[in-house]
Amino acid sequence: MGTFQQAITRVMGNDLAERLLGSGVLALGVKVVSAALSFVMLAAFARMMSAGDFGRFAQMLNLAIVVAAVLGLGLPTAVLRFWPGHMAKSEFSLAAGFARDAQRLLLAAGCLAILAGAVAGYFQFHGESLGLRWGWLWVAVLGGLFSYGDYYSSLLRAQGSTAWSLVPRDIVWRIAAPVGAGLWLSWTGQLSPQAAMAMSTIVMLVTALAQAAISARNVRKIASAAPPQSNWMSWRRPLLPLAGASILYAMVQQLDVVIVGALIGPAEAGAYFAAQKTASLLGLVMIAGGLVAAPLMSAAYHAGRIEELQRMCRILGLAIAVVTLVGLCLMALIGDRLLAIFDPAFSSSYPVLIILALGFTIDALAGPSAYLMQMTSLEGPYLRLMAIVYAFVLSLQFLLVPQYGVIAAAAASAVGVCLWNIIAVGLLRNRIGVDPSLFGYFFPPKAIPQ
Repeated sequence: MGTFQQAITRVMGNDLAERLLGSGVLALGVKVVSAALSFVMLAAFARMMSAGDFGRFAQMLNLAIVVAAVLGLGLPTAVLRFWPGHMAKSEFSLAAGFARDAQRLLLAAGCLAILAGAVAGYFQFHGESLGLRWGWLWVAVLGGLFSYGDYYSSLLRAQGSTAWSLVPRDIVWRIAAPVGAGLWLSWTGQLSPQAAMAMSTIVMLVTALAQAAISARNVRKIASAAPPQSNWMSWRRPLLPLAGASILYAMVQQLDVVIVGALIGPAEAGAYFAAQKTASLLGLVMIAGGLVAAPLMSAAYHAGRIEELQRMCRILGLAIAVVTLVGLCLMALIGDRLLAIFDPAFSSSYPVLIILALGFTIDALAGPSAYLMQMTSLEGPYLRLMAIVYAFVLSLQFLLVPQYGVIAAAAASAVGVCLWNIIAVGLLRNRIGVDPSLFGYFFPPKAIPQ
């Protein structure tokens, strides 16, 4: 560790290395545990349910994540940008005001979503596609709690509380939800998709409340000396593209399973879900690096420290690429056995797993480009790029999945990842003079004064 830390310090400087390594090592550790627990959690649910019921549960869980992105209104990403930006300028009233106003918006959006879910359930709006009448209500409630959890995780991360930002949802929720489901199974003798959603929702409620209490305490410390102040004229400008980008990102990551389930059946959706979640283990280092670096990127860019931003992105890009390539090799060797943990029949989805894994690897080679675009001045181009590429991917999936099955869904997703990252890295090099990809480590662009 000493040699590694010395190398990082030479590249990034003492202060930046300490900030990145201190919380970065913790974030990576939590994310490693979280990835393992996520895999075990979903495998446990799969073992307690039939393939069809697991597919229905997977569809509702993924839909809840998409709903959370809609209800979040871009606030989980925005707080990573505005909180450190205001704090760096000693604008404490504005920092506290953003936290207060964001909480109110989230509460209003969540209440509207629950009302909409109740209406959809009462009138049985496409309830058969989810396997139960009140499926949309469960999706709305869990989605609302996810949106709260996402926001408070981001706020705590921006405040420097890395452990509290990650542990409740990444560790506690992933342990407690399947344990609760197992107890329900032992008591009743069966686990329905509705019961699985109920257990996930109850545990998520507890973790979200815990994070809200900790973040509120941090905000009160600032607000007691600097009364909260709103500045929506400034905040609202990037908020819409950030919200749109969050929604599109969630759709890209989650709706594959829903599309497969709608077009070719819940059992196939369950197998695809297992392959998708297994492949997503390769995104672990990218997520951990982005979690820690996002507020640092915002602070460096908006303070005009472009050289510091370049150094940060170079070392992050290299670390993310190397670790992910090693992970790809391991997944190629044991991927079929990992899928069999969910269900022995799922091992036939190994080709799907490899295609999805290649997509995650390409994303890793491009570095934290998505985080960088949203933390700087490129949230508008980021949204437009996401919309165009995802529309292309969605068209391919609807066209090809009915004929070629789950392999077509995976291939379309991987193609979209390639296109997005090539264009994103080009925009970053040309607009702000920073390249977070592995290519940028060896051939850094010329810094562009802001």
